Amino acid sequence: MIVKVEMYTVGCDNCKTTRGQDSEYSCWNDESYVLDEAMDHDWIEHDGKHLCPDCYKRDENDSITITEQKNDNN
Repeated sequence: MIVKVEMYTVGCDNCKTTRGQDSEYSCWNDESYVLDEAMDHDWIEHDGKHLCPDCYKRDENDSITITEQKNDNN
């Protein structure tokens, strides 16, 4: 039997990559857990957007700078 299930992941609002796309686990069955899991892997939520570790930098004052947008499909 094949059963359709609903799963969750988080995507980067800058480059459109998704958390875990290159790992064994890429989605989870708990919507609240996926944000915790992403943040455990250096993702952040900034100004209402989710950003992967490749798309932001923190300076010595802990200020966040977003890298240039990597994907034109917005």
